[in-house]
Amino acid sequence: MSETPISYPAPWRVIIGLWPHIVGRTQTSVDDFSAAICASIRPEPIFIGWDRLPASARFVLVANHYQRAGLWILHPAAVLTQMVRKHYGPGDPPVRWIVTANWPRIHVGPLSFHSPGDVLLPRVADALSCYPVSFVGSNAAFSARSLRRVLREAPIADRPLGLFPEGVGGSAGTLTDPLPGVDRLLVHLAKAGLPVQPVGISERGRFVIRIGQTISAAELVQADEPARLAMCRLADLL
Repeated sequence: MSETPISYPAPWRVIIGLWPHIVGRTQTSVDDFSAAICASIRPEPIFIGWDRLPASARFVLVANHYQRAGLWILHPAAVLTQMVRKHYGPGDPPVRWIVTANWPRIHVGPLSFHSPGDVLLPRVADALSCYPVSFVGSNAAFSARSLRRVLREAPIADRPLGLFPEGVGGSAGTLTDPLPGVDRLLVHLAKAGLPVQPVGISERGRFVIRIGQTISAAELVQADEPARLAMCRLADLL
């Protein structure tokens, strides 16, 4: 099997198709959106450990933030979304992702101003049924509103919540520390009955998706650092 990393073109046609939903503030089919992205991913991913997925689709899907030159995080996120769709059947969205929905400030000489992404990306997140949060330290109130919504809706959720604990600091082949606040979030979600399902993303001429052992809600509540526990389980899958 080839070890040369594959370059995956950005799926602009699929992304441009979101525009009417961005303008109209409506939601699109995440199932169709992620399936369209996966249709262009060749060779197809390898999945290892299907039998480790929980019987119930109520869990937090935790994965490493796998992005590099020639590979956008949107590609592995779509692969994981379709993995859930294949295993648990119809349900839209198959996964509700927590996503970073702003860009760094733009600097022009001594001037600094907000990026247009601060307006655009939350609308993209809404169109794809995601929970938008901001970079750490760059609009705590916005992130807090989204996370309160996550916790409010978690007890009635019937599909997984998707999370990349490293945030945008993560990259292919390297694990970094989980973001501040992930510990508290996982504990609150565990108290709502959601275990963590670690899924490791790597490559060997194609995506290799390794599904780990589920971390029970009780284990998360009792852990001193539940986010680091999840990252250690991810490290074992890479």
